[in-house]
Amino acid sequence: MEPNIPLWGADIQTEMSTTQFVIPAGAGATFSAANNIGTITFNAAHGLTLKPTAPAMPNYFISFGGSTSGLSGTGILVGNVFRILTIPSTTAITIYTTITAATVTSLTGIPVFLPPFQAASTNIGVGGPTQTIATVVTPFPPAQIGQCQFYCTLGANCVVQYNPDLTFIPLDQTTGNTPATAPVFRTLQAASSSGDLNASGASVAVFASGTTATSYFSVHT
Repeated sequence: MEPNIPLWGADIQTEMSTTQFVIPAGAGATFSAANNIGTITFNAAHGLTLKPTAPAMPNYFISFGGSTSGLSGTGILVGNVFRILTIPSTTAITIYTTITAATVTSLTGIPVFLPPFQAASTNIGVGGPTQTIATVVTPFPPAQIGQCQFYCTLGANCVVQYNPDLTFIPLDQTTGNTPATAPVFRTLQAASSSGDLNASGASVAVFASGTTATSYFSVHT
């Protein structure tokens, strides 16, 4: 009988994935704000959800590309990363911002995923976002953000970037005014490539980009 031989290697968690890519706001898209809560309404379904079908990752964060005009208040949308506070409909989201007005028809929404890409282990609704599902407002736990190692096989729809100037923080009610200068991000793992990364959600993020594809992520120890 052969003796038991320990095997050394990565302990891989359940694989996660995303098919999301950049979302054009489109003609007729709007931005409105009241009491520092900004509502962005896209001209079509955005596909963002806090309750995806496994193995898809939930949408806790969003950045913006493209361009805006008519900004007033404090800060900018393009390049900053915001916590999604609510998903009140299939076309709208809310964020905390000190911007009071903007024209957003040329804006794009960029889904952002922070390691380890999942909800925190805490009571549902404690500091977390909500989503309106079938007219019912459903609370969710906040995102878990931390250090982890993960394998990634990226399609054309995602890129992993890091923040070299150490100015990145997901914006919400606790971070004060919306910054007028966006954090710098550089490519760490290009789209349509694979890697094994040791990263923290405080400095590394997966940004949706490109076009239709699927990207895969496996956190491991």
